[in-house]
Amino acid sequence: MPDNKKTIMVVEDEPLSMRLAVDLLGMNGFNVSSCIDGYSAVEMLKKEIPDLILLDINLPKINGFEVHRIIRQDHRLDKVKVIAFSASVMREDEERIRAAGFDDFIPKPIDTKGLIKKIKDHLSE
Repeated sequence: MPDNKKTIMVVEDEPLSMRLAVDLLGMNGFNVSSCIDGYSAVEMLKKEIPDLILLDINLPKINGFEVHRIIRQDHRLDKVKVIAFSASVMREDEERIRAAGFDDFIPKPIDTKGLIKKIKDHLSE
C-alpha cells in the first residue's frame, strides 16, 4: 500500500525547536525530514521534494531568506509551500517575511495546535 502521508521538511538549527517540531509533526501523521542549516536544506531539495517546508529564518551558512529565494528559482519546487519559522516576532520582521513571498509565518516559541492547524490548512489548498 502506498504511503499517502504528506512530507514536511523542517529546517531549524536550534535543537530543542527542531525536536519539538519533528516530534509534533510525526505524532500528527506527517513524514518528516530535517536539516540544521540552509546549505543542507538546498542540497536535500536536490534529491527530495517535500509537500511543505518549515524554514527557520536565522540559520547558519545561508539564512532563511536566501534559502527561500533559491527554492523559488527552482521550478520543480513551485507547488511546495514554504512557511517561515522564527523567533523574530516584531511586526516589521513579519512584514519582511510576508513581503519576501513566504506562504505563511509561524512565530517561536511554537504554538503546537496553531502549527498543526496552519500546516493542515496549507496542505489542503
